[in-house]
Amino acid sequence: MLTSKQSLVLQTIQHLAQKMGYLPTLEEVGQEIGIGRSTIHKHIRTLINNNYLQEAEGKAAYQLSEAFEEEGSLPYMGRIAAGCPIEAIPDQQNINLAKLFCGSNRYVLKVTGDSMIEAGIWDEDYVVIQKQNVAREGNIIVALVDNYEATLKYFHPKDTGVVELRPANSQMQSMFYPADQVAIQGVMIGVFRSY
Repeated sequence: MLTSKQSLVLQTIQHLAQKMGYLPTLEEVGQEIGIGRSTIHKHIRTLINNNYLQEAEGKAAYQLSEAFEEEGSLPYMGRIAAGCPIEAIPDQQNINLAKLFCGSNRYVLKVTGDSMIEAGIWDEDYVVIQKQNVAREGNIIVALVDNYEATLKYFHPKDTGVVELRPANSQMQSMFYPADQVAIQGVMIGVFRSY
């Protein structure tokens, strides 16, 4: 079991590696969380001893262990038809759910309601949101209306200075607001549910 500091060091390594495209040095990890190089070295030794990291040569002197890289992964066994049956061809790989859904400036919201069911987003589903304040037309966004209410809808800005927040439910009507009353809080990048 890792201490909170060791977990923070590991999370910081993952975050910086994703952001920079390479494993950060001890100094870079220390600067990010405000800890000295010798303390970071001690935490990294513990992470290596617990198989979260492996020793390596080079500036970083460590690498992510294979076991840790695969944590959060599930076997991907191929495709399945939801219409006419298709030939079952095994295609075993792993899908790393952490890499698929996790990342900097991402968060999860639980959906309440059925306004997005025709987009495959059901009541009680979880949506993964990339935090950002801009979106392209047709994106599914988290919209904050009048700094008060938030909703998940398709984003359709109009040339007239109005924003249409369109549901994915043919039984519901679009909502229209002046553009200055709608703040984009993020763009949906994924959805998941458990049964």
